[in-house]
Amino acid sequence: MNELERARVKSEYLEYVNQLAGLDLLIIDDFGLMEMDLDKCRDLFEVIDSRGSRKSTMFVSQLPVKAWYELFADSTYADACLDRMVHKAYRLELSGRNMRNPNS
Repeated sequence: MNELERARVKSEYLEYVNQLAGLDLLIIDDFGLMEMDLDKCRDLFEVIDSRGSRKSTMFVSQLPVKAWYELFADSTYADACLDRMVHKAYRLELSGRNMRNPNS
């Protein structure tokens, strides 16, 4: 999301979205750790909509999927994004010891 913001400031937004659209696999890590204001909602929609069902997108999150809707500042974008994010999706839920902190 920060990279999209930087691309917008540099007037390279469309080129960056097109670059992301062309990747065979896009991994969005730590989804849900930052607030999704209207600009970020729009950015996420543009990226996942441009990828369509032709490319794979993986969302990695510490939050349960049922909490994702509340992350979006706008309910219309929440509906549109989540429909694209979970349509034809495989869902993996992992549990176990924290690999970043082996003592937890």
